[in-house]
Formats: sequence, C-alpha cells, structure tokens
Amino acid sequence: MEMLLVIVIVGSATWLWLDTARARDLARQLARRLCDESKVQLLDQTVALRRTWPVRVGGRLMLERGFSFEFSEDGAHRLHGQLTMVGVRLRHAVLDGERIGRVIVQPQ
Repeated sequence: MEMLLVIVIVGSATWLWLDTARARDLARQLARRLCDESKVQLLDQTVALRRTWPVRVGGRLMLERGFSFEFSEDGAHRLHGQLTMVGVRLRHAVLDGERIGRVIVQPQ
C-alpha cells in the first residue's frame, strides 16, 4: 500500500513537471509571436513562471499559469509583458500595461 502511494505521488509530480514545461514552451512561442506582431524585441528569448493556481472552467478543474517576460522597443529599455494561460490556451496577454488581447477559454 505504501508503494502505491509513492507511485501515485511520483507520477503526479512527474505529470505536473511535464505539463508545466509544455505550458512554458507554448508561452515562450506566444510571447515571441506577440512581440513580433507588436514590432518589439523579446528579450532573453524566455518567459518566467510567476504563479500557478487551480481554476474551474466548464466544470473542470484546470491549472491557470501566469508568465512574465521582458521586451524592448528600442533595444535599450526593458518593458514588461505578461501572459495568463489556462491549460495550453491563452487567456489574456498584456504588454507594458496595455491589454492586447483576450481569448475566452473553452473546456477541451
């Protein structure tokens, strides 16, 4: 019985790690696309996970993750952007305080 509990805990931790890595990769792609569309430069070519919390969407429990990134209009000044994702879907994005889009999340 103890071995089953260990397997469940390790399996759950592995799933969470892989799911977070997949969401981070997708957030990086979305941040790059948002910066390209806004004609700004994504700095450091990365995003940082800032927050993870459970939410209910269509009766399902899902993870909502907040990512941040930095970009520059002129290559000298750093500005901040944020992405919020539910699962692998973009919920909203903000570039330096300006909300640039909102996608209503539908259950998968």
